[in-house]
Amino acid sequence: MPVQRGAAAIVLAAVLAGAGAGGAAQASPRQPASAFAAANLATFSSFALSNGLRVIVKRNLANRVQHLSLVIRGGSAAAGPDTAGYEALALRTMARGSASWSYEQIQTLLDETSSGMGSSSGFDYSTFSLNTLDKYFERLFPLWVDILVHPSFRQADFDQELSQARLGLESQEQDPWSKTALETERILFAGHPYAASPDGSLDSLAKVRLEDMKAWYEARINARSLFVVAVGNFDPEALRARLEAGLGKLPSTGAALPPTAPPLPVPAASSLAKLEFPQSKGMGYVRGVFAAPPPADPDYMPLNLGMKILDDLLFTIVRDRHGAVYSPGANIGSLSANYGTLSLFKTKVPAQAMAYMDEAVAVLASGRAVAVDPEASQDGFAPLADVLETAKEQYINETFARQATNGSIAGRIASSLISTGDYTSYLYDADRARAVTPAQVAAAVDRYLLKARIAWVALGSSEVLESLREEELRDFSGQR
Repeated sequence: MPVQRGAAAIVLAAVLAGAGAGGAAQASPRQPASAFAAANLATFSSFALSNGLRVIVKRNLANRVQHLSLVIRGGSAAAGPDTAGYEALALRTMARGSASWSYEQIQTLLDETSSGMGSSSGFDYSTFSLNTLDKYFERLFPLWVDILVHPSFRQADFDQELSQARLGLESQEQDPWSKTALETERILFAGHPYAASPDGSLDSLAKVRLEDMKAWYEARINARSLFVVAVGNFDPEALRARLEAGLGKLPSTGAALPPTAPPLPVPAASSLAKLEFPQSKGMGYVRGVFAAPPPADPDYMPLNLGMKILDDLLFTIVRDRHGAVYSPGANIGSLSANYGTLSLFKTKVPAQAMAYMDEAVAVLASGRAVAVDPEASQDGFAPLADVLETAKEQYINETFARQATNGSIAGRIASSLISTGDYTSYLYDADRARAVTPAQVAAAVDRYLLKARIAWVALGSSEVLESLREEELRDFSGQR
């Protein structure tokens, strides 16, 4: 599947010429570069409990919701394939009961107060959170603390959550799109700490026991591995006293703080794995994954914007013009060991759809994008410089939309601290986006996408996959 490298490469080279060495973006601003950043910095405070547990408070007087998240560093990357999924399972078991509260009592209180409490687990960190109105905080806070400090780990609760976890994994194996994602991650993460999935595997969960949950708790729930994020109309000093009396009891010793996950390995060449999946009912599903810069890297924002522009190109060319797929996509994540994804969701003609994806990448490689006003353009495309400002504003609007709740703000704070070492880093995302130039986007696209080694996975029935050829896909990444 050759990318059109002739005239397109000449235009791309011209764009790159203005990028400077490496085409890197400007360093992140160290001082507030906007009224938004300055206003939000004034709402932060931070302190440590007597056991060393760090607490970050962001006052938000705009609503009456109070959110607390205990963040556990390491995530599944701190596990191994044999213990994959233990962290998620332990946290879900903990949520079902404490020394003073049964599962039924917890659910009754949460229902009465319209509150929420639960966990999430990822590759880099996990959380155990409380979300409630301020008028119920005094009733809910002791429950949240008791679960964290005195979890009951009852056998019946563990058995129930283990059964649900296994059913969830079996469901992923039976869903064609989930199965495609699982296989791409299996290939991309081979030999890397991320090979231990947050959800675990059927093999790892086949041998897990309640004692393993207790052992995980003893090792991971210690002040060195934890921090707390609080977002809401809190009085920081009053919250400090409450947390000291509660979480200040947690030990400061335990398993060492896990190291940051190393960059993903880059394979020698692109590859294609074809998975026969008869129950896909004549549809094909394709995903390609490749190593990408993490959020702290200066190339992250230029590539992020480049992938957004490519996503628009894919929709316009692969779906609208050719009708070859139900939904195409291009994006990058925000992991410490980050990766990008190209996807085709539901297509009867995957080989043709991949050729059209190639066409879209060629447009981006030529320094063009979907025109803001297609009718004003001869072919519906415009120079990257004419489109980039609109892409920036779309990104900024989406970024702010993801901060609509106190819980989502707490998530941004936690991920910023984990990925960049600075819990206020997310405040500058809009400034970073606005500072990106067309040359920086072109440089990042060239380095990470056009020259990438992409691990492709195509899933579907045999007749749907028959026309896909690995040797044609290798040219897509610019390898010769």
